[in-house]
Amino acid sequence: MPLEILLVGYKRIVVKDTSINAVCYGAQLMLPGVLRYESNIEVGEQVVLISTKGEAIALAIAQMTTSTIATCDHGIVTRTKRVILDRDIYEKKWKLGPFSKKKADLKEQGKLDKYGRMTDSTPEAWKLLFGDDTKATTVKEVADKVGVKVADAAEEKPKKKTSRKASLVEEPAADDKQKKRDAKKAKKEAEKEESVEEPKKEKKAKKEKKDKKAKKSSKKAAADSDDE
Repeated sequence: MPLEILLVGYKRIVVKDTSINAVCYGAQLMLPGVLRYESNIEVGEQVVLISTKGEAIALAIAQMTTSTIATCDHGIVTRTKRVILDRDIYEKKWKLGPFSKKKADLKEQGKLDKYGRMTDSTPEAWKLLFGDDTKATTVKEVADKVGVKVADAAEEKPKKKTSRKASLVEEPAADDKQKKRDAKKAKKEAEKEESVEEPKKEKKAKKEKKDKKAKKSSKKAAADSDDE
């Protein structure tokens, strides 16, 4: 009987072949490494990570629910509890990307410290890409400065989709926007004053009604005493 027969009671997550060896070395399973997953997974639940061939890779604790895995595009899916599969059965695939190689080169040149942190001699383009994101323009421009080639599909920032109707409508000027804001503010203040004044008016009307009733009753009492 295979070992996997003991784990059929756990909910399963199928891991991509490129991520298996990293998990075997103790890495947490990140969302890009997930291929398929079972329904009704809850946070903190123990699950089994399996390969596309059905091999048990590791037991892990879920950090995302099934619905979160379906809607998110990044993050830790599980934290590895016990590795089952032997190391190096699948190929090592981490640190093989263009930026990882460039980072290793900068470490050798002394432009990054041994932990990969920036120093005074770090190139400005690298600081733009991995430091202050507000100064960075597009991945392609910064990658060209750093000297890294990236795929055309992933280099540009996603453009906002605008409908034809929205593009035909002119955006109002800043003065018009300010006027609208002021008008809204004035309207809110007027409504607030009205809501404060309304109870006062009701109270006043009740008081007047009470006074009239008291006067009427006093007149009636006086008339009765005169008749007697």
